[in-house]
Amino acid sequence: MIARAAEAAVDAQIRDSLYDALAGSDGVGIAMCDRELRYVVWNRFMAELTGLSADQVLGRHVLEMYPHTHDARMEEVLSRVLGGETVSLPDQRYTVPGVRSGWVWVHYRPHHGPDGAVAGVVGIVQDVTERRRAEEENERLAAFPRESPNPVLECDAGGRVVYANPAAARLAAEMGAPIERALPGPGHADLVRGALASGAAVRGVEVRVDGRVLSWSYHPHPALGLVHLFGEDVTARRAMEERLRHEALHDPLTGLPNRRMLMERLSAALDRGRRRGGGPALLFMDLDRFKLVNDSLGHPVGDQLLTAVAERLRPCAGEAGTVARFGGDEFAVLLETGSAAEALRTAARIELALAAPVGLGGCEVVTSACIGIAVATAQTDGPEWLLRGADAAMYRAKARGPGGCEVYDRAMHALALGRLRTETELRRALDRGEITPHYQPIVSLSSGRITGVEALARWRHPERGWVQPGEFVGVAEESGAIVELGRRVLLQACRDAGAWARALAREVAVSVNLSVKQLAQADLVEQVRRALDGSGCDPARLRLEITESVLVENPEGAAATLARLKELGVRVLMDDFGTGYSSLSALHRLPVDGLKVDRSFVAAMGRDGRAGELVASVVALAHALGLEVVAEGIERADQLAGLRALGCDAAQGFLFSPAVDAAALQRLLAADRAW
Repeated sequence: MIARAAEAAVDAQIRDSLYDALAGSDGVGIAMCDRELRYVVWNRFMAELTGLSADQVLGRHVLEMYPHTHDARMEEVLSRVLGGETVSLPDQRYTVPGVRSGWVWVHYRPHHGPDGAVAGVVGIVQDVTERRRAEEENERLAAFPRESPNPVLECDAGGRVVYANPAAARLAAEMGAPIERALPGPGHADLVRGALASGAAVRGVEVRVDGRVLSWSYHPHPALGLVHLFGEDVTARRAMEERLRHEALHDPLTGLPNRRMLMERLSAALDRGRRRGGGPALLFMDLDRFKLVNDSLGHPVGDQLLTAVAERLRPCAGEAGTVARFGGDEFAVLLETGSAAEALRTAARIELALAAPVGLGGCEVVTSACIGIAVATAQTDGPEWLLRGADAAMYRAKARGPGGCEVYDRAMHALALGRLRTETELRRALDRGEITPHYQPIVSLSSGRITGVEALARWRHPERGWVQPGEFVGVAEESGAIVELGRRVLLQACRDAGAWARALAREVAVSVNLSVKQLAQADLVEQVRRALDGSGCDPARLRLEITESVLVENPEGAAATLARLKELGVRVLMDDFGTGYSSLSALHRLPVDGLKVDRSFVAAMGRDGRAGELVASVVALAHALGLEVVAEGIERADQLAGLRALGCDAAQGFLFSPAVDAAALQRLLAADRAW
């Protein structure tokens, strides 16, 4: 009804002429409004262009329809046209949400009534979207980098080459030839067609040509029916990535796969084994006496030995096996499929391969390895489980001596779990103060009285009761907890020694064991100084006991640290003398004040004449060097008599007293008993 009323208000002659001339024109839109700016004409193409029918528009105010049909300048433009001015707006961007978008050319002119006055506005709209897109494509083509140093191709919709720049000459890209002739490998024509169909670029298509790696990107121009292919030479980049990938998965010294790569292969082998039945076997090995080679011949020679070992291990794994280096002197061999018997045969081949001497640094070195074997079963729970099993078996082999080999079993698993439990509870025990020092008296053999004590760590578990030292000291060493354990024992021992001195007006020497790991601590000297400060313990009464193993681990560093400790006034004793690698040389290389004869020699006295002679020699040698001698493990009166006869300075053992707590030791000191 509104549309018909509006049409009636328009001069019939003008309306008829407009409709006859333009209402059916393809690609041209006609919109007309009266003096009040209400639509009176809205042709078919305007409806197609905007998605609004004539019934929706006629009779409505022009500005009311914004933004469907007009931009923000419409009010200004209409005012100018109503004033008699003609306005053209070329290439206007328009968007009808959910309908279409594109470009239009708009021409506004005034419509005059019979009296010559302006009666309204006529808008003529032409869709120039295709022209504008073609111009944009031409602009892109004009900017097409034909002189690029990288190869550039141009293909038509059929996947045929229509242009190749000079840099693409090596690709043998002939005009009109299929793109596959220039770029090896199938699918390039499909990519061209797909890019044109979607209008989206395709990137990262790599092709190897003449030893080079080219990465191509496809940029479609649908209006032109062309696709531009830009190639980039990424040979150097891919080579670097491959090198980095190789370095991430291989040991830099030997070139063998590293732990990460072995675990990936082990995981894949376990997956294959679960699908087909069976599974892989893993051999984990640790070279014997490697640290001795490093320390005596130097690290470069040690590296040569590792490289030689790697070369000898490669053939032992067979074509399907993997030899890997885990770091240090640890290696592993993965057998894709294997039984315990096959793994043992491989271990035998390894033993034979390592048996031949290796020429290093002007001398020949013979090495061996302790090997642990774990074979996958249906219950194997991942690669880490198999590795832990092989590692546990290897440690069992090491306990039996160089060149040993062990196969993992459930008993080892239970043992490993027990050690893990002990390690966890040990750290908790340190935090809770469950581990305290007990003291075993050291008796002067000349006076028979207690002149010193040895502090020994004792653990009272709240549920398990007393835990034997053999159950936790080794675990503390392996886990590194021995450092904190030793620090606490040292601190408490100094405090107790000071308390005895104050209570009894009598000073007693206190001996504290230092592990190799403690001796390697950079702040050990400061730890000892803090333990002495304020404790009441005279530094001259503190004796630090070390073992000969420090000569193997770090002799130069140990000697320097011990010298600094002696500057504090403390004394140093060598414990377990006679059981190490180079006992006599140790007396010259380390600044020691005394030594302790190992209990194994004392136990043999009276039953083995050679043991007595050895103890006599040790006592004589020590006294010749001005060193004090303490014998350990005295349990019988005849041992005591024999040691006195040899001139041994002091002794300790169950004959006098087991290790007791601080209060009980104070009572022993107060009793001042003589033996």
